[in-house]
Amino acid sequence: MNDRVAQAVLKMQAAGKRATPERTLLIEIITNHPHLDADQIYRIAREQRPSIGLATVYRTLNVLKEFDVIRANELGENHAHFELRDEEHIHLVCTTCGKILDIPAPASLTRIAEQQGFEVKEAHFEWFGRCAACASAQAEDQ
Repeated sequence: MNDRVAQAVLKMQAAGKRATPERTLLIEIITNHPHLDADQIYRIAREQRPSIGLATVYRTLNVLKEFDVIRANELGENHAHFELRDEEHIHLVCTTCGKILDIPAPASLTRIAEQQGFEVKEAHFEWFGRCAACASAQAEDQ
């Protein structure tokens, strides 16, 4: 279990929830494969635990969201993509291939909010465009 998974498990336990094998498995999957949707997480979980059901995955995702262990982002689609809730970051989403890059959120944004007396609980910041590979491929086609 890596440090990020261990911290997420401790966060859940501090909130009064048990670290069941299913919860720990989903945390590990989300840590190792951020931005997957519930069906993708379910497919990976089934490879490691064939008896896990889709309803268990959805229920577990809801519990992990409720206790701020993970967050759900739509990322320009009509369904949720999941990631660990640890450091704030910005998503760069390629509208051509769907690649998602995480970059650190500028600390200046938090400082500005604090200067205004605003306590930030959660931030969602997504930029949509083309990744370097897709932009390069389009340039070659022209």
